[in-house]
Amino acid sequence: RAAGVLRRVVAVECNQAGKGVTLEGLELNAKIAFGDFIDEGLLSNFGIDANYTYSPSEGSQDDIFGKKNPFADNSETQYNLVGWYEQSGISARIAYNYRSERLDAVSAGAGGLLNVFQAPTSYIDASLSYDVTDEVTLFLNGTNITGEFEEYYYADTSQKAYENFYEARYTLGARARF
Repeated sequence: RAAGVLRRVVAVECNQAGKGVTLEGLELNAKIAFGDFIDEGLLSNFGIDANYTYSPSEGSQDDIFGKKNPFADNSETQYNLVGWYEQSGISARIAYNYRSERLDAVSAGAGGLLNVFQAPTSYIDASLSYDVTDEVTLFLNGTNITGEFEEYYYADTSQKAYENFYEARYTLGARARF
């Protein structure tokens, strides 16, 4: 709205908890630099970042089998494990990321409403960079380097809905600070 004139209306949709919904959880996180424990040597330049999330949920609607739906777009279990190395302008990182099954949508199907679930999925990402000078850094990033894809299904894993394929992506570049 500018000068009292409404220019356009944009619809916004989001998940809403609603009455009777529960979403609880626990998150654990650790960041460990081996250099905090080892003064010298190769291992002193390595570290690990890790997190784990457990968040069970129960939605307000039942599926066609009378079972409570989970909260939409929530995975009960997620975890990430990152190993890293840093020394003399060299920085390397590899990350494993996991997400358990999640309710993607409730879809109209033959005979009633069918839930669409995304199957558990995991990805591996990696990055490498080198500081040529204090102002210039060269880098190589790899996303989904194992070429994992997302599988979706109705009610159970034998009823395939569709798949999303995501190729591994690599970026080579340079960053400069002026």
